[in-house]
Amino acid sequence: MKKVLFIIMDGWGLSPLKEGNATYLAKTPNLDWVYDNYPKTSISASGLDAGVTPGEVGNSEVGHLNLGSGRVVWENLPRIDQAIEKGSFFQNQSLLKVAEHVKAGDSSLHLVGLCSLGGVHSTLNHLYALLKFAHDKEIEKVYIHMITDGRDTAPQVAKDDVEQIKNKISEIGVGKIATIIGRFYAMDRDKHFERISKAYNLWVKGEGDKYSDPKEGILANYKASADDEKLGACLIDEQGIIKAGDGIIFFNFRSDRMRQILETFESDSFSEFQRQKVENLSMVTMTSYFDNQLSPVIFPPLNMSNILADVIEDAGFSQCHIAETEKYAHVTYFFNGGEEKPHKHEDQVLVPSPRVESYATVPGMSAAAVKDKVIEALSKTYQFILVNFANGDMVGHTGNLEATVAAVEAVDNCIGEILTTATSKEFTVIITADHGNCEVMINPIDKKINKEHTTSPVPFVLLDLAERPFTPQGGTGFNHETLLEYSSNPTTGILADVAPTILSIMGVPKPEEMGGIDLSALI
Repeated sequence: MKKVLFIIMDGWGLSPLKEGNATYLAKTPNLDWVYDNYPKTSISASGLDAGVTPGEVGNSEVGHLNLGSGRVVWENLPRIDQAIEKGSFFQNQSLLKVAEHVKAGDSSLHLVGLCSLGGVHSTLNHLYALLKFAHDKEIEKVYIHMITDGRDTAPQVAKDDVEQIKNKISEIGVGKIATIIGRFYAMDRDKHFERISKAYNLWVKGEGDKYSDPKEGILANYKASADDEKLGACLIDEQGIIKAGDGIIFFNFRSDRMRQILETFESDSFSEFQRQKVENLSMVTMTSYFDNQLSPVIFPPLNMSNILADVIEDAGFSQCHIAETEKYAHVTYFFNGGEEKPHKHEDQVLVPSPRVESYATVPGMSAAAVKDKVIEALSKTYQFILVNFANGDMVGHTGNLEATVAAVEAVDNCIGEILTTATSKEFTVIITADHGNCEVMINPIDKKINKEHTTSPVPFVLLDLAERPFTPQGGTGFNHETLLEYSSNPTTGILADVAPTILSIMGVPKPEEMGGIDLSALI
């Protein structure tokens, strides 16, 4: 049995292009040496290989689900799309109960979610399906609370999205856009409840700048230098605020950035800010946002058994999962197949992320503290250690290339220190990523800033440190043309192959539920 350290460099893809490629532009002496001295390949992290629709970018949620489960996990997006196509969506019991509640009280139905073409947290097609559902059920008062993107899309596309939504409203025959606010406020996941309060108070109290037309509000924010992500609170229709007896459908299918806003509506003991609680609401969520939520779920989670963490536990081994706040849910809930509760011999270590408005101001984030926790764990008796470095993804999302280069360099430095300690403890190390981002910071077609995820493959490196010890590196690193060549090679596997590879290294049989293969024999 060999001990395994699994390093996930979040948002760190492979691109053969130089321009806007933070991994190419950064000084990464440790990773350069790793790529040059250990078996490596690239693996696919998007599209059907990752359980999302063909050609769609990967994301952290589905990436960690696939990495941790050892199988292609079909994301909620294609699952919901299929239900809409087949018609079963419109007969869903959770939806029907909200409709009954609203009609019985002659109240309003509110549709709350991210309105963009990004496809990572939501899709406009689901909003349109809900409008059709409301029309078919003859619900007259239907209000859309539009959350703008600018993070998984270009910075200023909401002006176009809102026109598409208005056209669909006219086509379907029901619905009004009541409010607009950026995801920076409505979809915070790092306990910045001062941001959440802006969205909640807009929806419940009507606190925001008043505009007669949705596009007018968006353009006014653009003029004030606010992109879609940080669009200020816009009140379009005062009749559309959320009142007692109303119904709410939260239509984001990805959970992590909707947990805090749902908690704000649901919790009887909420104390993060002075909240005006709305009574007698009938609320449903598109998917499960957290364990034991009070609101019914339209698409409950699919139960997964014999994921990697289960098999390690059943083998009698101990494990430790480490990340900073921004990616903590990914190394726990998502990596463990949607299970919040840790295993008996599983420790989960949370390092607080910096509380700043933009990670471009602190590109190192909390990587150094995460590194310290990993080094501490390496000195204990764990047989499996998982760590996520958030920098490539989170700083990449700022669109600031210089800061992202610094973020990449910070991770490289941390990996160098970790591998030095892991060598002394004779660990076998796997380095990979969940999806691409920081390797394409400039759109190669229009040359604009790119803050979105990519369809790039991701690295996969296997380091048997007992066989070949790591040598810590300094300086600027090697010739990065080697990285470009590596990035041009065809992929060998997919994210789902990583868990079976880990089990093979640990000498544990792969369960039949895992469809992935052992990559160690292929590289």
